[in-house]
Amino acid sequence: MKLHAYHLPLALSLCLAACSKNLADQTAPGDAPQQQQTINANALAASTITYTDESSFVSSLSSYGFKTPDQLGLNRVASTSGYNTVYGFNIPAANQVTGFKWNSGDEQTQEWRPQGITGFSWGGKKFLLVTWYGIDPGTIAGINNQHKGVRISLVDITNMASITYRHILLVQNAANMSNSALYKASNPYTQLGVFCPVTIHAGGVAYYAGKIYVADTNLGIRVFDLNSFVSAAGDATETRIGQETNGDLKAFNYAYILPQTGYYKITNAKPFSCIALGEGATAADKYLWTSQYITSSSTATPQVFGFPVNTAGQISTTTQPTVVVPVDNDSGHVYGIQGVFRAGSKTFMTITGTSSYLGSTARLVRYNDGTAAGTRYRWPHGAEDLFRDTATGYLWNLTEYETAKYGQDNRVVFAVRLSDYD
Repeated sequence: MKLHAYHLPLALSLCLAACSKNLADQTAPGDAPQQQQTINANALAASTITYTDESSFVSSLSSYGFKTPDQLGLNRVASTSGYNTVYGFNIPAANQVTGFKWNSGDEQTQEWRPQGITGFSWGGKKFLLVTWYGIDPGTIAGINNQHKGVRISLVDITNMASITYRHILLVQNAANMSNSALYKASNPYTQLGVFCPVTIHAGGVAYYAGKIYVADTNLGIRVFDLNSFVSAAGDATETRIGQETNGDLKAFNYAYILPQTGYYKITNAKPFSCIALGEGATAADKYLWTSQYITSSSTATPQVFGFPVNTAGQISTTTQPTVVVPVDNDSGHVYGIQGVFRAGSKTFMTITGTSSYLGSTARLVRYNDGTAAGTRYRWPHGAEDLFRDTATGYLWNLTEYETAKYGQDNRVVFAVRLSDYD
């Protein structure tokens, strides 16, 4: 059986679970004709991609002064010490390159979980950027933090011996609160004027052309311009967001906000769970690659989608996405996709929900177009989004869980050489 990347309409939905064991765990194909029949049986629906420009909302904040990443004060310190000893970190020693742990408060906090990762250079500095979503009681009993929406961590990794970072709150036009596709009400807080939280899961983030693109599980993709950070005033109560009557900006005591400049509504996008900048047929072709997180109990076929993006950072609204049907090491579907990156004819995916191996239920899967089976590698527990640094050839990833979940730190941001898994 041969599977390829297709230019097809976007699928209705996708899938989770799989099996594995070792460093490179590959299984011979099973019933190939049956597998092909299953894939072709899934109904496809045309994808409609529409962009809503909210730059006028961002411009309305210009009197407060805009800042860029290199102008922000970074007030927290991360450390490379012990990054490879966190719970479920099972990367072979020969493949370990670098990584870091957050400060103790961010390793332990139950109010936020990290999800997405990307990176870029700006003003002579090298940064990573990580998304975190606010936790609700359904995720951790007794935690009511979902009203804060999403924060991002801007991490200066110019010198890995001296890593600093700061958390910044993502915000959107308060007018969006009347649109259930853009805003979800949660636990009580004090909503002021002008802007409100971005209440999504933020399972992935990508950087291109000065912008970040945040995966929205139900909607599609949210866009933020990194030239538009705005300072906010302190709020000791950590309960207020928006513009006070005296003009002060409040953001639950975060010192900076980043306002949403627009969004792409993509029909059948649900449940998009990750996003990364990658390539099309050539390295010059820039695509935003995303996938959907669906459990193995679903009848839908897990697929990966590529949206072409131009040099200005605009996603085509007239071109159907490229659709890739990846294959796992057992010649079956790739379930539980948490992160994706694609270059040329190769797709790399982090997956969770597999059998436990060396303290982890996560794997890295590589699928080469046209092959009958993918290849699995052991991978750290709680793995999420992926980011490939073209300058170094590193593949970056991160894990999500708080210290209390396993009685030891799990949260780590780490890099491996992509060539070791290519």
